[in-house]
Amino acid sequence: MFGVKKQKGFFLLFLGVFLLVFSGCSGAGSSVDNGTDTVTSSIYSEENGDNKLKTTEPLPAMVRCPLSGDLVPEGTTDRRPLAVMIENAPAARPQSGLDKADIIYEILAEGAITRFLAIFLHGDTAELGPVRSARPYYIERMFEYNAMYAYCGGSEEAKKMVRVQGVAALDEFGVGMQAFWRIKERQAPHNLYTDTEKLRKVGEKRGYKKTVEFPEFSFLGETEENPGGISADKVIINYYKSFSVVRWDYDTGTGLYFRTNGGKAHKDAVTGKQLTGANIIIQYTKTRTIDDEGRRDIEMVGSGRALLLTGGKVHTGKWSKKEMRSQTFFYDENGAEWKLNPGQTWIEVVPTTLKVEY
Repeated sequence: MFGVKKQKGFFLLFLGVFLLVFSGCSGAGSSVDNGTDTVTSSIYSEENGDNKLKTTEPLPAMVRCPLSGDLVPEGTTDRRPLAVMIENAPAARPQSGLDKADIIYEILAEGAITRFLAIFLHGDTAELGPVRSARPYYIERMFEYNAMYAYCGGSEEAKKMVRVQGVAALDEFGVGMQAFWRIKERQAPHNLYTDTEKLRKVGEKRGYKKTVEFPEFSFLGETEENPGGISADKVIINYYKSFSVVRWDYDTGTGLYFRTNGGKAHKDAVTGKQLTGANIIIQYTKTRTIDDEGRRDIEMVGSGRALLLTGGKVHTGKWSKKEMRSQTFFYDENGAEWKLNPGQTWIEVVPTTLKVEY
């Protein structure tokens, strides 16, 4: 989430100051009603060198997004979260639309390749992908948000889980061109894309709940910090092959972490901008390979070690999740729940044996 003549310039400056003072007294300029969160803005037009009041329009009230902590227009958070499976094989980069998500999980799929679960609440994107298939442990994380789940096929275990657990599924095999399409610039299976607004319309047609209960994260105030922590301007997550290694570098100017994947700046295909995160959480989990295809079983229920990188510091702590549909909580060493900086959060779920440097 940057040549007028002197006499005329002086006159306009004087006039601007006068209007600013006048509007502060009379209410003709910008105003905020703290009781109702109503914001109004006066728009001036220049006509024959004079500024004249053209119109006064109310700006939308702003609310805090419970998943990102960002201030967003009222009404954009009163809906069901949407969780979408996004591929991260080298052939799938750069992806589209990840920058619009509130929360992104990165978890190993098969072999050394990771895959993303992107959670959307207040944001939307008309180009999101490439979309890939479901796995059980992504579904377990999706359950935490009571989300609608968009994907393309899945492992047999995942498909069974969708049926048995009553997932609000948006599988490309059933949705088709209502919300999915394939681009010609890439080869299958790395070319399937979707649109979050179209996915929501399909969910509405299917009668899925429009609003649900979901967790609200705790966020830091402007001058607030989590206690403790040590300075760390980077973190390197050494996934098993060089093309999957992730590095996050902290930028003091923006207060964000910039993402590198496979030794290259990881960018969004639409904007061309490097992906960033306000918070990076490392969650260590017990992981094992379960078949010849390299599919994995990852223990999402239970507890384990965790790291939080935010504001240029790294904090050590732990995570805890009581059951499949419950929220995962992250705590510091003293058992206090971590607070996040407003902005996008990335949760890196890694095996307990994986080397993480910071």
